Amino acid sequence: MGELRTIPEALADAARLPRGITFLDRDRDTVRSYAEIDATSRGVAHALRAAGLRRHDAVAIVQSDPEAFLTSLLGASLAGLVPALVTPPSTMVDLPRYVESTAGVLRAAGARAVLTDATFAPVFEQGRGACPDLQLVIDRGALETSITTGLDASPTLDDLAFVQFTSGSTSSPKGVALSHRNLASNIAGVNGPGGLDTRGAEDTAVSWLPLYHDMGLVGIVFGALFMGVPVVLLTPQAFVKRPIDWLRAVTKYRGTISYAPTFAYDLCVRRVKERDLDDLDLSSWRIAGCGAEPIHGPTLAAFAEKFAPCGFRETSLLPSYGLAEHVVAAAVAPRNRPPRVAPIGPDLFVSCGRALEGHEIRIAGDDGRPLPDGNVGEILLAGPSVMVGYYRQDALTAATIRNGWLHTGDLGCLVDGELVVCGRAKDVIIANGRKFHPQDLEWAVNEVDGVRRGRVVAFGVPAAGRADRVVVLAEPKGLAESESIVDAVRRRVSDAFGLYVDEVVCVPAGTIGRTTSGKLQRTAAKLAYLRGEFTPVGVRVES
Repeated sequence: MGELRTIPEALADAARLPRGITFLDRDRDTVRSYAEIDATSRGVAHALRAAGLRRHDAVAIVQSDPEAFLTSLLGASLAGLVPALVTPPSTMVDLPRYVESTAGVLRAAGARAVLTDATFAPVFEQGRGACPDLQLVIDRGALETSITTGLDASPTLDDLAFVQFTSGSTSSPKGVALSHRNLASNIAGVNGPGGLDTRGAEDTAVSWLPLYHDMGLVGIVFGALFMGVPVVLLTPQAFVKRPIDWLRAVTKYRGTISYAPTFAYDLCVRRVKERDLDDLDLSSWRIAGCGAEPIHGPTLAAFAEKFAPCGFRETSLLPSYGLAEHVVAAAVAPRNRPPRVAPIGPDLFVSCGRALEGHEIRIAGDDGRPLPDGNVGEILLAGPSVMVGYYRQDALTAATIRNGWLHTGDLGCLVDGELVVCGRAKDVIIANGRKFHPQDLEWAVNEVDGVRRGRVVAFGVPAAGRADRVVVLAEPKGLAESESIVDAVRRRVSDAFGLYVDEVVCVPAGTIGRTTSGKLQRTAAKLAYLRGEFTPVGVRVES
């Protein structure tokens, strides 16, 4: 993999290059060279040390602005601190409740400080009583960042690079602790010849993904920083409002590398108008990565077909598999081939390629023993990208990493040596002696007239001595009748899978959400259903 570097070392190397990051918004584009980012980050590091923080102290980064978030994280790293990445509030409504729910994350991190902005700082200050370790709430905008010399606190490869706390994990938050060695090893594997084959000045990365999650932060920004690649960043909010802005950025800046979950490609297919295609030129886009949620082959095919007139090539699509506990990526499909579909039982799944160089993938049965190719089991991972552990949770770490193997909880199999991901073990629905993956049911229901696409979850409710009770929650679209949706959903699932849905519930808009990394919040929706915390739009129909 070559010589591994810490984040500060990679930043110093990038600062010597005539490249940087372009931050886009609707009013203006802001261009920052890597040298400018380095200087600002060093100023942040000085200010943090001057505030009394010491090496290895945990500092929570809560920033919604991408540039402020990035220089805050880099500054904390330069100061030898442990940045804890915390999802900022999605709205300005009821900030005290957000801080209350985030207090569990701050306690789990043992955060001595919160580095945030003027909007959130007063609310965090009021919530300090719930966090015994929290001593400082720092307004990032008020920091004096002009002093950039005299630092001697840079981390080693075996120090923690950061701790990522996943959104929605407030009751028993899990922080994924990654070392600089983990980070550098993963970036080298992803961007090397067996991965993206990143080419420095020849490439330009374009992204709208949030920086407080692994795909946006490591897969795009840190990958670009370590490889000396320029980056163009939109905000997640801009993409959701206007998906075409992503494609326009690829066009304008001649983007070559960009990643997104399946739902983003689907959103572009549905919401980009035919009249807007003439203004797009996607011929430069050589790596259109897809990951973070189950990959839906027909959606990728539809995207390739719709945007072929704009110069997009189906061979640019690059399915991948990864998770935060493995930094970001664990397997990447071969470049320059269309997505490959593998039949597993009655279903079709997309191949995510082979393990990164220097890493291993194993498929294990219920007894923990390796399974031969073609057999579905739990996906296990080994290699230098496997996390240090869950931050300050030794028992959970020991249960997850056993004999050097990371037990992912995901289901998959190997076909011709390539990983095919089938779903989450805990999400599998067992009915009539058969196993069903909820993602398959959800994609089928998405096609039902009157259902809001991407706002469907399916799950099983276990019952002693009998098959799972199959439940589908769906948000109606427009003025669609709930009763007709219930009937249509049952017919669609029955026709596609020969499966009877015990209960279909039409729920209010906003009930079924996604995390900021694009994943359906299936577990949260299921818990809300089980607790009866939402009011159905229509009549609940039961068998």
